[in-house]
Amino acid sequence: MDSQKERGATYYADNYRDYQRQNSDRKLRFYMRLLDQWLEPGSTIFELGSGLGLFLEKAATRYQCVACEPNPYGAETTRARVPNVVVYEGSLDCIPVQPAPRAVVAWDVLEHIPDLDRALEVIHSRLEPGGLLIAVVPIYDTVLGPITRLLDHDPTHVWKLSRYHWLDRLRARGFEIVDWGGIVRRLVGARWYLHLTWPQLFLRRCCSALYLVAKKPL
Repeated sequence: MDSQKERGATYYADNYRDYQRQNSDRKLRFYMRLLDQWLEPGSTIFELGSGLGLFLEKAATRYQCVACEPNPYGAETTRARVPNVVVYEGSLDCIPVQPAPRAVVAWDVLEHIPDLDRALEVIHSRLEPGGLLIAVVPIYDTVLGPITRLLDHDPTHVWKLSRYHWLDRLRARGFEIVDWGGIVRRLVGARWYLHLTWPQLFLRRCCSALYLVAKKPL
């Protein structure tokens, strides 16, 4: 393994040593239900930041997928997991202009991008008219905010924002928010991963992460 891939593997070992549990079937099923609610089968999606490829493995059975991953170890692992999907080693500039994707999905990615406004502008510009940004981000403003902040040891989280800051930031970059809600998620003990997405009447006010669906107007 070359030095870049070694550093990439170290990042996962240091920050996401329970990666498999933190991307549980329950979480991945929620992501797929979210896509199925807003996208037709066979739609073209671009995953911004594929991680180790667990979501992409499921999505590729239902959608036409392309992805990117800036971590060399993550990109290589994703390609091995989903060999029929093009996975670029890179980030925003890998989103194709033509054909424009129907959706860009970003699971716990946007909070890592230093120039967030440029990222949202690039995503907006490369989606087809009526296309969607579907994302999940950690948030720090509810009653769970102090716990989320205490347990967040990832040094690459450069944005630690509130629910409404995220929503307002997307609107300012030309998106229409068509759906959003709260998620409570946490590793529990040595075996379990908590991932709650219901009831939203409660979770919108008491959550540790936000899911959002943002539309590029026609």
